[in-house]
Order: sequence, then structure tokens, then C-alpha cells
Amino acid sequence: MVSGAMGKEKVHFQASDSSLTEKEMNQFLDWFRTNEKTDLVLKATLAHFWFVTIHPFEAGNGIITRALTDMLLAKSDKSNQRFYSMSAQIRMQRKEYYEILEETQKGNLDITE
Repeated sequence: MVSGAMGKEKVHFQASDSSLTEKEMNQFLDWFRTNEKTDLVLKATLAHFWFVTIHPFEAGNGIITRALTDMLLAKSDKSNQRFYSMSAQIRMQRKEYYEILEETQKGNLDITE
């Protein structure tokens, strides 16, 4: 993930080697499909971080990540209506979101905070 003007770009995150992507995605999908005991709000958080960190596609990772997160949050509410949106919340707290994401990905991957 890169931001900034051309010539003054800042690299916030670099995805892992593409040779690992298939293995990491298979692990993610196995966990996503089968981990039914985890609270769905916590699962949404973990899925969001895990998918955006794997970064399996050249483009569209953020959109897919937010869709997965919204899906799990809606499922946790047991409602057909959604009164919130990850995209809207990230837009409102964009700077903080990317700072925490970058710090966590460059650190020990502990998302507790």
C-alpha cells in the first residue's frame, strides 16, 4: 500500500511474496468457512485484518475485505438490514485506520489493541 504524491510516495505495507499467497489464502478460507465458534464481531475483525494483510489481488483487496467484514457483522446482528458500513467508517477515520494497520502489519501482528 502506497500513498503520497508521485516522487514522494510512502510505502505503508508490502504484501508477502506471491509464492506464499495460495497457501495463505487456503489457510484463510479454511478458517473462514469452518471457524464457527468464534464470535462473529471478532471473526469480522480477524478476517478483515487477515485478508487485507494477505493482499491476494493486484487491485480490489480493500473492497473485498470490507465486503467480508460487513457480511460477518450483518450476520452477527441476525438482521437483513445494515445500519453501518465499514467503508463509511474507514472513510471517517481513514488516517487512524491506516496508521493502526501499518503499525500492526510492520509489528508483531497483534491486533488486540
